[in-house]
Amino acid sequence: MTIVKSPIFYMGNKYELLPNLLTYFPKKETVSEFIDLFGGSGVVSINVPYENITYNELNHNITNLFKMLVETEPKEIINHIASRIDEFELYNKTTDTRQISDIEIRKKANKKYLNFRAFYNKQKEKNYLDLYTLTYFSFSNLIRFNSKNEFNMPFGNRCFLFGEHDINIETFYNVMSKKTVSIKNEDAFKILENIKENKGQFIYLDPPYANTMAIYNESGAFGGWNIEHDNKLFQELNRLNELGVKWAMSNVLENKGIKNTHIEEWANNNGYKIIDFEEKQYAALGKGNAKSREVLIVNYEPPFEQYNIFDLLGE
Repeated sequence: MTIVKSPIFYMGNKYELLPNLLTYFPKKETVSEFIDLFGGSGVVSINVPYENITYNELNHNITNLFKMLVETEPKEIINHIASRIDEFELYNKTTDTRQISDIEIRKKANKKYLNFRAFYNKQKEKNYLDLYTLTYFSFSNLIRFNSKNEFNMPFGNRCFLFGEHDINIETFYNVMSKKTVSIKNEDAFKILENIKENKGQFIYLDPPYANTMAIYNESGAFGGWNIEHDNKLFQELNRLNELGVKWAMSNVLENKGIKNTHIEEWANNNGYKIIDFEEKQYAALGKGNAKSREVLIVNYEPPFEQYNIFDLLGE
């Protein structure tokens, strides 16, 4: 199975799990609309076989990046990145600075990055091409904002790799152009509450995990998810199940030794299927790697059917 990378770097990205994840999704002909409720990087939206996509993300910065990448010709994006690299003298070699022992080179690269970051944060009307460019140089390529909506990721000793990252941008655009995409920046509960009948929708949910301190779940990053949010979400999913609407939810039953027993009890009490994936490790800023037992919870019988995303491109 060929999986397309999202050109948006975002914590919680399901790229590595997708080959397994997609085998549990309903068949293409049974779904009239795919709703990616917590869209994030958009990696799920781009790789599903469905042609009618609703992508939703509460963080407006991420939503705007996704919209830009869907609607803007790749050449324009790549040319903008190249021009900012030249203008701000950003580090741009065939490898990143983590492999360079010369401390002065790394200090200079860090200074140039901070100058560009300050330039972006001072903009009254944010240029999302600039924000996108910043992500190629930030720590772990991650996106984070403080309470003032300022981008505050430190330098990550990384750079934009021509011949790799530009291809990701082009591939993303080409695949998404074959789909009908609706982009929303709304509260997830509002979208769920507006579903009153089964019209062939299939909803995928990858909500913030209640017992994690990931960047996407920081209150300053439009997060702050807790168990109360989980319980509210469970009520909505139970209601949708009664309507016959199919859904699949990613979550964790255990994270760094902390068990989410309320999730497992809810799923078992309602007869939902829990699909276990292997333990995964995710980057934690300043805290090494965190192990997580990740699962998919579904309210239907999975078809176990694989496909090739490049069928959409006729390749």
